[in-house]
Amino acid sequence: MAYNAQILLFVSTPFYIYFIAEELKVSGIIAVVCAGLMQNSESIRSRFITTRQFHNGLVLLRLLRELLNNTIFVILGLLVVRIIRDDLIIGNTNSQWIVIGILLYITNLLVRYLYGLLSKMGNKGSIIFALGGVHGAVTLALVYMIINNVSSAQFDMIVLAEMLVIILSMVVPSIVFRFILDHDMSRKEAGKQVQRLRQEMVKEGLKAVEKIYLPENIRESVVYDLRDQKSANSFADFWHQWAKASRYPEFNEQEKELEQRALLWAFRAERQYLDMVSQKENRRDYLFELYNEILLAESILLDTENEY
Repeated sequence: MAYNAQILLFVSTPFYIYFIAEELKVSGIIAVVCAGLMQNSESIRSRFITTRQFHNGLVLLRLLRELLNNTIFVILGLLVVRIIRDDLIIGNTNSQWIVIGILLYITNLLVRYLYGLLSKMGNKGSIIFALGGVHGAVTLALVYMIINNVSSAQFDMIVLAEMLVIILSMVVPSIVFRFILDHDMSRKEAGKQVQRLRQEMVKEGLKAVEKIYLPENIRESVVYDLRDQKSANSFADFWHQWAKASRYPEFNEQEKELEQRALLWAFRAERQYLDMVSQKENRRDYLFELYNEILLAESILLDTENEY
């Protein structure tokens, strides 16, 4: 209960900071950004104090980040539709918003590049830092803070310029990075590698289970769970397991412990296989993804508060 309360407090903190900053007549958005930087520095050095809370917080933050990032693009799309609908582009025949947007983008690149040099990232690292990421999301939020302080024409000009900055920050890196970055494995190729390793690691887990004694009903349950890691169970297999779980009583405490030990033994064999592969292959990103899946599966087994 305390973990949930702390996570709710953590999620609500940016809103409190925003409203307090606005009451103090300072930028609420900048205050939230600064608070986020401070919280990130603090969490790096306290992540192992309460690991369950930290992990749950990461999962929640990942979800919120996806929602909020996608919201930015939805807002951008709505702005583009409104601009086309109101015929703003035709109305601004002097195209000042184009010049302003390009100047803002170039200025942003220069500032980020100089910061990279001061941070000793090197020339190439500074260029990557300057170009990387979608720029203008915070500025887009700041634009709406001045909507009541400028005329309608000025606000439209600012929106157009800011829209151009965001579009340039997405288009330019997509072109430039193809020439300055080393070619990485495509998602399709990485997916094939993950599928291959998943098949092999599950095979190692099944081999480990075959070498130990288990009652037939427990062995069947363990094998089904391991095969489920690679989605090898058919709908008929699932229906059989569901019907069996509905008709017969659950495992007793001794059988549950035996099933848990067998699965942990299999997961240990799978991790050892991935450790062996990681010493031979340089591509470790997808290996960590599989390794993380196994550790999460083990955490489910060892969760004493919620037994599955």
